Amino acid sequence: MKTVLVVLSIALLAGFASASTVDFNSYSPLNVCASPIVSGGLTFTGNAFCTGVWDATSPNSNGTPALINGYSGNVTITLTGGGTFTLNSFDMTISWYDGNPSEVITVNGTPITLIQGLQTYNLNLSNVTSVVVSPDTSGYWLMDNVVYNGGTT
Repeated sequence: MKTVLVVLSIALLAGFASASTVDFNSYSPLNVCASPIVSGGLTFTGNAFCTGVWDATSPNSNGTPALINGYSGNVTITLTGGGTFTLNSFDMTISWYDGNPSEVITVNGTPITLIQGLQTYNLNLSNVTSVVVSPDTSGYWLMDNVVYNGGTT
């Protein structure tokens, strides 16, 4: 009996440790500026001219729907329902016809240089209640494949 309880406990803990990915592929409606965006266990709240989920036609996208944000507004990422989480990584790029070769964003105070074309940025921000993504200039950026581990509420 004790062995069964240990095995069940380990399996339960392994389930909590597994990462989740928000890919926005099933989000609806598409191509609408609306905040907050709630998808895959995370909430993305923007204060920009447009924060929304756009279809696969955005320049520099990977051909699937993704979160867009534009005109110098921040996006705050939280665990839906509250609590702490770990933000492992996300894919980001300059988007929406931005002709610059690179743009800088700040993620919880750390500058990250975005380039043309979707790239994976490893963050490993542990035990946070929110993550703020702030552009340093105006323009649009695109985010997809947000990998996180849920935490406590």
